[in-house]
Amino acid sequence: SSYYNSSNRAYPDVSAMGNGFAVYLSSYGGWTTVGGTSASSPTFAATTAYLNALSYNKTGKPLGFLNPLLYKMAAAQPSAFTDIVTGDNKCTEDGCASTCKGYECTTGWDPVTGLGTPVLSEMAKYVESMLVAKATVLI
Repeated sequence: SSYYNSSNRAYPDVSAMGNGFAVYLSSYGGWTTVGGTSASSPTFAATTAYLNALSYNKTGKPLGFLNPLLYKMAAAQPSAFTDIVTGDNKCTEDGCASTCKGYECTTGWDPVTGLGTPVLSEMAKYVESMLVAKATVLI
């Protein structure tokens, strides 16, 4: 508890694979791999864009602020995320040492991987069913 402020919102909300992404860099002279948030953030952004496209195609509107939806989705349809239950964030790019501080993954939300990694097909099913239910209420 000395590593965080428990009266504020915790993070991360979600995570995504972020290691060994192939990218083409002309300045590098070809293909190479990258990792970290430079890989995982665009991955989750693409997931969000896909879900927003589903909503926009059905309603003409984007989903809006996603955080409440993500937590509601995780509670109602846990298969929408792969829960990461092993590992930690104690090591850095420089390696591991006994002085490294961090958190352990655990079942459910944790401060290493949040709700987990997205399962796009399951997330899309949830959003589509939510949009159908919302449309039914409006009729």
